[in-house]
Amino acid sequence: MPTQPFIAQPAPGVRFCAVETGRFKTGQIDISFALPLEGGLSPGAALPYFLHRSCNRYRDFTLLNGRLAELYGASLAASVKKVGESQVLSLGITFIDDRFALAGEKITEACAGLLFEMIFEPYLPGGLFDAAAVESEKRILLEKYKSEFDDKRRYALLQCARLMCAGERYSNNPLGSEDEIHAITPMSLRSAWEYMLSAATVQVTVVGSGACGSLAQSVAEKFSFAGRQPVEPAALFIEKAGAPRRFTEKQPVSQGKLVMGFRAGMKNEEDNAPAIRVMADIFGGSTHSKLFTVVREKMSLCYYCSAGLLSDKGILFVQSGIQSENSALAEQAILAQLEAVQGGQITPEEYDASQLSLRDRYASLADSSIAALQWYAAQVTRKTIKTPEGESEKIGKVTPAEVAQAARAVSLDTVFMLEGENGGGGNED
Repeated sequence: MPTQPFIAQPAPGVRFCAVETGRFKTGQIDISFALPLEGGLSPGAALPYFLHRSCNRYRDFTLLNGRLAELYGASLAASVKKVGESQVLSLGITFIDDRFALAGEKITEACAGLLFEMIFEPYLPGGLFDAAAVESEKRILLEKYKSEFDDKRRYALLQCARLMCAGERYSNNPLGSEDEIHAITPMSLRSAWEYMLSAATVQVTVVGSGACGSLAQSVAEKFSFAGRQPVEPAALFIEKAGAPRRFTEKQPVSQGKLVMGFRAGMKNEEDNAPAIRVMADIFGGSTHSKLFTVVREKMSLCYYCSAGLLSDKGILFVQSGIQSENSALAEQAILAQLEAVQGGQITPEEYDASQLSLRDRYASLADSSIAALQWYAAQVTRKTIKTPEGESEKIGKVTPAEVAQAARAVSLDTVFMLEGENGGGGNED
């Protein structure tokens, strides 16, 4: 995979990112639309799932599957996620790399053409999306929304984030709300589609031997239309927390879930990011981290205990599964390990293990077309594209002193405890 992908700005608010490589057997295309994480989000959340099921030329499952078969068994995907304070709607396609086409077809261009048809030419009987299909997608979206409650580990993390960022766009669920999902109509879905095309910041990411810059011209032709006024995505960064806030919720779970939300001391997504990443990894990012080796292994306070940095928002979350009655002890132990990092108590073994772990993760992104695509497509809200090689080099230059300095900027904001109603402990739910 080349160090520098081909980057172009073919239309206002649209970035084209092509990673041309013959390393993989499959190619990937992703088209991502970033919109502010505010307002009625559910129609937009339903949109990519709806668009990837048909288009005006291939109006049903049989016709669309036939076209995918002609493209050597290409497969479509759709997703909705939260990146910083943006709702990101994505459509993607995976296909055989151009080098393996039997008759020398340009599969990459054909697959890009299919995605463009699905996005710009949906099947609109009577000018609106099909009512029966809309009802079907509403049920599926509602199931996705409710599944967050069933996964207690994820639910606790989401609850901590919502409470911590109350009043910020980040607290909003990218799927919207249950009431909003029920209220989706063919008309509101069409309005969401028109809003996406006119207002979203867009990134088209292509990986494969056919990911040449000439595709940028096709992107320019599709997105250069009158009335497009893209909204620049932006996230609110709060450098320092106020007094820590604590919340407890009881549910019939056998294992308590403790989530601690920290402000990472970042002014923006670039602010001291390499040092903060190394700090988060030494603190709780892997099996060599202090949270794992001390709080989990040595003290046996947690079934799991890890830290994760969200650099697009400047937040660090620590998640742990515990016996509910140990919540105060676990919190104290977690904070003690943060204080150790802040005080520069970082062993050479911890530092070296973190360096090796982080740099190996960047290197592994060259092992598959999917990993490469995910790395670049995830940067839809960033002003400039970063390469894995460039980020790995920055990580290698971070010193233990810079790690300690980064840790001293971290402040505890919110503690959320999902407690078993009977205070019991057990295996992870």
